[in-house]
Amino acid sequence: MSERSPSDRRAPDPVADLLAAGDAEGAAARALATAADERPWVRERALASTPRLRNARLLLPALEAALRDGGDAGRRNAARSLLAAMSAPGALPGALRMLDRLTRHDPDGDVRLLAASALGESQNPGARAALEAALVDEDANVAAAAADALGSLGDPRSVDALAAVTAGGDPWRALAAVFALGRIGAARALPALAAAVADPMLAGAAVEAIGELGDPAAMDALRTAAESGDEELRAAVLQAAAGLIPSSPPPPPEWLRQAARADEARLVEQFRADDTGDSRAAVLLGIAGTETAAALLGDALGEPERGPAAAGALGLLPPDVALAVLLPRLHGADAGARAELLAALPALPDRASAEAVAALLGDDDAEVRATAAESLARALPGAEGREVVASALADPARRTGAALALGRFPGDACDLLLPLLADESADTRRAAAEGIARCSRPDALALVTAALRRERDPATLRALAAALATTGGAAAVPPLAELAEGGDPGARFAAVRALGRTGAPEAVDALLRVLGGTDDPGVEAAALAALGELGDPRGTEAVTARMESGDRDLRRVAAIALRKIAPPGAAERLVRALADPDWRVRLAAARTLARVDAPEALSALREVRACDSDPLVRQAAARALGEG
Repeated sequence: MSERSPSDRRAPDPVADLLAAGDAEGAAARALATAADERPWVRERALASTPRLRNARLLLPALEAALRDGGDAGRRNAARSLLAAMSAPGALPGALRMLDRLTRHDPDGDVRLLAASALGESQNPGARAALEAALVDEDANVAAAAADALGSLGDPRSVDALAAVTAGGDPWRALAAVFALGRIGAARALPALAAAVADPMLAGAAVEAIGELGDPAAMDALRTAAESGDEELRAAVLQAAAGLIPSSPPPPPEWLRQAARADEARLVEQFRADDTGDSRAAVLLGIAGTETAAALLGDALGEPERGPAAAGALGLLPPDVALAVLLPRLHGADAGARAELLAALPALPDRASAEAVAALLGDDDAEVRATAAESLARALPGAEGREVVASALADPARRTGAALALGRFPGDACDLLLPLLADESADTRRAAAEGIARCSRPDALALVTAALRRERDPATLRALAAALATTGGAAAVPPLAELAEGGDPGARFAAVRALGRTGAPEAVDALLRVLGGTDDPGVEAAALAALGELGDPRGTEAVTARMESGDRDLRRVAAIALRKIAPPGAAERLVRALADPDWRVRLAAARTLARVDAPEALSALREVRACDSDPLVRQAAARALGEG
């Protein structure tokens, strides 16, 4: 006979039937049998359903007896798993109390060990006190099991108790405590783990645990082990450091570079053999920072498995190595690799390197052009980056890329960008408009306004409208209002959004006119959002009226817009929105109520927190109540 498939799992529960019949012994035997079944889904079902059974507490005496059955390891482990499930948060308090008692007081060391293990598996914070007490159990195996269980709980409050064990002199207990501290991952564990690195019995485990902390401050604690001369320990240090580097400020410490270089041959072999996408070997090669490592990483760009890790690791190279190895590769790589190589370049130090990158401002690939522009904008003063880019404007093929770069330079480049608003290329005009936002020239407003009125390219229109909003303030309102009321739908949308970004009270009337004269839901939603950005009470009536719209997106945007306007009486509308049939509207209303003073909404928020069908809405309601 074949096994039942997972789809046939809805048969009556014999454990429940036996309990209902008053046969607790038989029910426990059945529960133990299913919890020990070879089929994973049978075990999982037993562990999930048993704690929910009516009168499940009647199983506890038999399960305790099963823990003592030294002749049947499978039965003991099944009892341990069932008791762990029954002790989980919100399950069966009596089970947690029983395991607490067994862990602390049972005369049988094996029972104490199994009980401690079950407490850890329960994930119940209430298990912490018993497990901390068991750290000093006379049986070292029980103490080690308690430490492991505390690691499973992951409660930072256990750090001090575990730290005391690491210094207690018993290597078996200390080793388990070190591993547990790593699993908890609390920064407070660092002093104890750093001290453990000095103990030859604990050093390897302590180094691994330090790597699991994820705290860049832990890096210095690895230095002694890296310089110990023990190759195996140095390899462990490198693996730990690879996990810490992403959160550490650049550059990597010199001692770590030296350790990685000493292990470079192994790292090269590991990286070449990797087909899993594991980034650690790549990171460590970047830290090693030799030309060999840089070339290997550069050659891996574009590969589906190793490429992403290599791209991230290139940024760890020393600047001189990165320039020497990566710049020559720019012109022979494919488009994806060119962009990644450019992103990995350090600040360009001289004109020669700037000119090499500027040659790519005319690249056929838009991402390459944009990344080259970013690289040039980061160039050091000695690279004369602005002059190099300005000279590229004379080349029609590179003009768009040069405009992108000029828009990214510190300060403004108005004198070079404003004339480009009349360029024959829409791409160049758009790039220039995007860079003009920082312009401070008095004539910039007039020139941008003139360009806005003659522009026909939709993407450039949007960029010009955004530039006008950031440079013009109140003076930008008339031309933007003109476009908002008379342009094509795309231009109107861009102008309406820009009106909100001017921050000018004069924009309110223009936005209200748009709302009164449009039947385009997209433009209407943009106008509501713009009124919300301005936060002017004159927009109250128009915004609150849209809370009753038949369009869900308008209701949602109106609820968001009320966050800054926050008029008296808004809470009533928002409370009604908490019952909206669309979850997006309910979510927006709950999030807005979190930002306005609305005590009259508390009751409705409590109901939403408890009963709403959407988890995001429930979470937002809880936060509005100050619970998350």
